[in-house]
Amino acid sequence: MRLIISPAKNMRITGDPRLPLSRPGYLQQSARLLEQLREYPPWQLESLMKINPDIALRAFGYYQSLDLESGGSPAIMSYHGLQYQNIDPQSLTPGELQFLQPRLRIVSAFYGLLRPLDGISPYRLELQCKIKVDGQSLYRFWGDRLYRDLFLPGEPVLNLASAEYSKAVSPFLGARDHFITCDFLVVKRGRLCCLPTAAKMARGQMVRFIARHSINEPEGVWDFDWDGYEFSPARSDSGRYVFIRD
Repeated sequence: MRLIISPAKNMRITGDPRLPLSRPGYLQQSARLLEQLREYPPWQLESLMKINPDIALRAFGYYQSLDLESGGSPAIMSYHGLQYQNIDPQSLTPGELQFLQPRLRIVSAFYGLLRPLDGISPYRLELQCKIKVDGQSLYRFWGDRLYRDLFLPGEPVLNLASAEYSKAVSPFLGARDHFITCDFLVVKRGRLCCLPTAAKMARGQMVRFIARHSINEPEGVWDFDWDGYEFSPARSDSGRYVFIRD
């Protein structure tokens, strides 16, 4: 089983001396993106990425100084959003991180597919960003590369990514692909709904649960019970696992 998650907007440079860094698999594509992104002044990044001037200036600095050959820090520790805070990779053992290495993939607009220990540098780029690379949107730039890399014959993929990032692989799914999306719902005023903040936290906790329990099969996540979530067989099917919190 493999699983995919989204990146986070907030990043940091950190390290883990316990494990060696691996090398991202799409540096050639990242170099092309970097070449394009370096052409934009801060005000244009602000417009293209719909970000404020301070963030645009920071993004500009990232791209002017980014060195794809520098090694960087482990991807799973470099992102610092709610999902990653709930994975809490620094508290995982080396064995648990090594368990995730061949299984977990982070879908990145800049780096393609990242393994947990791939060395990366801070950047700012979302898949829905309106930049054009060689006349193509970012989705078209990546095409079916990420899908082909992600799916192995007979291997299911557990989708813990947002719609923006799962869309990098979902249009290419074939009849034989087993792609399972996990939904985390809460009961609010008698109705089921998805709360984005709660869902991000639950996705991170699910990754942590998989690492801590060495889960190799999708059915293994049915026991996930963090913060009162329970698997709902009645609302789930082979392509969708639903977890509900009262």
